[in-house]
Amino acid sequence: MISIPLFNKQLEELKTIMDQWLYLLKHLSTMDRLPLFLDNRIFGLIFEIREMNYS
Repeated sequence: MISIPLFNKQLEELKTIMDQWLYLLKHLSTMDRLPLFLDNRIFGLIFEIREMNYS
C-alpha cells in the first residue's frame, strides 16, 4: 500500500523510477510544466493529459 500524502522526498532525493512516479502523482496538480528529470515519453503523456483536464 502506498500513501501519496506521506511521500515527502525532495527532487534531489529521487533515486528510482518509483520515486519519480510518486513525486509526479503527488505534485501533478501544482506543476505548470514537466520537470527536466521527468522528461521522458511516459511522464510527458501523463502531463499532457493533466493539462487537457485543467484547461
